[in-house]
Amino acid sequence: MPADTDALLQAIARRRGLDIRMLRARAQNRQARSRGWLGPAAAARSLALSYALEHAGQRLTAVLAAGSRHVSGLALEDALRAVHAEAAHGHGATLGYWPPPGQAPAELAQHCLAAVEAVGRAGLDVTVALKVDLMDYRADLLDPVLRAAAEQGVRLHFDAQGLETADRTHALVGQGLGRGVAVSATLPARWRRSAADAERFIAWGLPMRLVKGQGGDPAWPRADPRRSFLALAEQLAGRAAHVGVATHDRRAAEPALRCLQAGSTPCALEQMRSPPRLDALAHALGVPVRAYVAYGRFGLPYAVGEVFRRPAIAGWILRDLLVRHRTAGPVAAGPR
Repeated sequence: MPADTDALLQAIARRRGLDIRMLRARAQNRQARSRGWLGPAAAARSLALSYALEHAGQRLTAVLAAGSRHVSGLALEDALRAVHAEAAHGHGATLGYWPPPGQAPAELAQHCLAAVEAVGRAGLDVTVALKVDLMDYRADLLDPVLRAAAEQGVRLHFDAQGLETADRTHALVGQGLGRGVAVSATLPARWRRSAADAERFIAWGLPMRLVKGQGGDPAWPRADPRRSFLALAEQLAGRAAHVGVATHDRRAAEPALRCLQAGSTPCALEQMRSPPRLDALAHALGVPVRAYVAYGRFGLPYAVGEVFRRPAIAGWILRDLLVRHRTAGPVAAGPR
């Protein structure tokens, strides 16, 4: 990486309180996803712009609305109200804490532990998502979360972050399995390695969440996310313990669900809580719906690069910025 490019990334890291290794990996992923349009310096500058826009979006969202339509609130209690709203419509939920930039790994682990304990007391169909890379993969921080999940009978889902985090994340998934904890993991369609990871997860009897994924694979810059998404669904059909089809792209979700159903594979449609949802599709196919209920950091959950790839996202962002909640509480997302 050129020295001037690395200097820019280091400046971003200092200003935003971020890890320089993570920023370097994200810049490389962004360059790979551009299919040759971005050089190293341009990728770094676009990353700086993304963080600046995100910061502006956070401030504007806080001014224009009582809370984000995507993030259910700042506190765990807000998220639990959203979970109950989803349960009233017969939906399961995955609870995901979105930390502010630079939050200490120990603080993040405490949030995850509190979520597991709260979900266990509530007795609802709720999975707790973990971002173990932001915990620095520390066993001393993860162990209490694993122990509480085993005691409470709560499933832990290991989110996929950047490609460079996959091996260490999967190692912790294996540790959780070895300790008898109910765990699941994400399979991103944009990664070439996901076909091999799928075989490993099948052998482990692991439930999976199938996503297109935002982070690209430098070794596979021309990956077609929809095509690889459907290829993974075909690979999993008739073989996986359970597959959560996590996309708002109907042209990917419907054939994937039908493929899994044809293979008698237990499956569900997983959706972020507020963008235009495909609940009606799930109901027509007779598959369950699971909502991803995020809480913590306010902000727009869209990568800036995704707006160029999927222009419809621009409409979602505009709606989110202009439409206020009609009530102070979370918006229930029922069948559509």
